[in-house]
Amino acid sequence: MSRVTIHDVALEAGVSDSTVSRALRGLDRVDDSTRRKVQEASKRLHFQFSRNASSLASGKTMRVSLLLADSLNTWFDSSVLQGAYEILSPAGYDVVPSLAGTSERLDGFFDRLPSNGNVDGIMVGSINLNAAQSNILKQLSIPSVGLDSRTIDGFDASVLLDDGQAMIDAVGLLKNMGHRHIAFVGWPAPGDLQLSSQLRADTFIKAALEQGFADDEVHNLSLGKASDYRSKEDALEAAVAQLLSLYPRPTAICVETDGFAVPLIAKLRHFGIRVPEDMSVIGFDDNDLASVVGLTTIHQNPVEMARLAARKMLELMRGGQPDEPHAVVRPILMMRGTTAAAR
Repeated sequence: MSRVTIHDVALEAGVSDSTVSRALRGLDRVDDSTRRKVQEASKRLHFQFSRNASSLASGKTMRVSLLLADSLNTWFDSSVLQGAYEILSPAGYDVVPSLAGTSERLDGFFDRLPSNGNVDGIMVGSINLNAAQSNILKQLSIPSVGLDSRTIDGFDASVLLDDGQAMIDAVGLLKNMGHRHIAFVGWPAPGDLQLSSQLRADTFIKAALEQGFADDEVHNLSLGKASDYRSKEDALEAAVAQLLSLYPRPTAICVETDGFAVPLIAKLRHFGIRVPEDMSVIGFDDNDLASVVGLTTIHQNPVEMARLAARKMLELMRGGQPDEPHAVVRPILMMRGTTAAAR
């Protein structure tokens, strides 16, 4: 038997060869009923569409690069990958993750980017770029979309999380519950990259000062780099030691991520600090574990944020312009069992 061709599919569907090609490539110039007819004919004939041939014909690679900070199995990055895939894959695009990890690897990625013709667009997730990297994005012939990257500089579109409002809400809650000595606890930096979550300490301090806390009533506990510790357990013990050495001791803390807040609560209780009776705790993310353990936290939805960013990317790659190129998403404060009125 001879191999099935696009022409065979066209005859089966009763359309032209070019219509088959456009329909299977996911292009917009095909109405839904025709696209379904072509897809059904292709399925009946067991036709395997050649992505490489399509790319040569269209000048498109049908690939989008998704640049992430560290690891695909973290809650945030895996959620971003899921959201981007849900939108881009049905449109015929492959999502190609790249991991920066270190500033050296991030610089290497951007050094290669201008000559990299292997993608049709680039999304950057939760990494704060420097001026040189933003300038490279401005010079690209392909669209770029930022996802929680704290700036719109260099991006054709972006989806930003309003961390400033999140911290205003968190500090306001603690103030209204009578807490007068509060602290922010940051997770040890995983490397030398600056991630969006690491900037939350500054917004927390700013929100506290603007709401009337004195300089000596609000603290920023920095735990340095993850490489400073032999294990996560060591980092937790260092955080508890810093908290208990403060005088007056904070009666409430906000923690950079839920992933650090949950084990920190367990470690505080191990050393006799009752949560929330002695110390209230607010996390950030509202990951899958937060509601299970009753953690008061700031909710964000990286899957939905990635969907929104991917829709903007599709519009840009198709030559259009999103109605709202740069969107700001407001997080939601979730009140649960790890916060209580100050005693």
